Amino acid sequence: MVESFGGSLNFIVWTVLLIGALYYSYRCLFQTKAFVDQYGFGDSAIFMTRFAGTQVGASAIISLALLFVGPQGAWAFVAWGWTQSLLASIFGYQTVNGEWANVEGVKATAEGYIAPIVFLILNSLLLLNMGDILYG
Repeated sequence: MVESFGGSLNFIVWTVLLIGALYYSYRCLFQTKAFVDQYGFGDSAIFMTRFAGTQVGASAIISLALLFVGPQGAWAFVAWGWTQSLLASIFGYQTVNGEWANVEGVKATAEGYIAPIVFLILNSLLLLNMGDILYG
């Protein structure tokens, strides 16, 4: 299994990204109320939180499947993760440091852009280290 990822480092990075996706999809889909309350989003954010959770959940499921069948040819999947992380970093930073952060009850934290930056770095490592494997 580790060999199909081109070594331990890539396998560990893939696993860390998978754990991150599982964590955020679980929080969005199964602990929705606690998640929106933690950040002061309000109950009106439940639908969009669950919608976002379906996106992350789909990524987690595909990542888990690729963990077992191998990442050969999965360039588009990792590129999608990289692109999503880049956009989340940019818009997360803008949002956490914008007007929304001043709305009464909202508890804006740097997690809104720090986590995506970490995911961006990890996806960058996979794209750089696993190019031959991902391009299949």
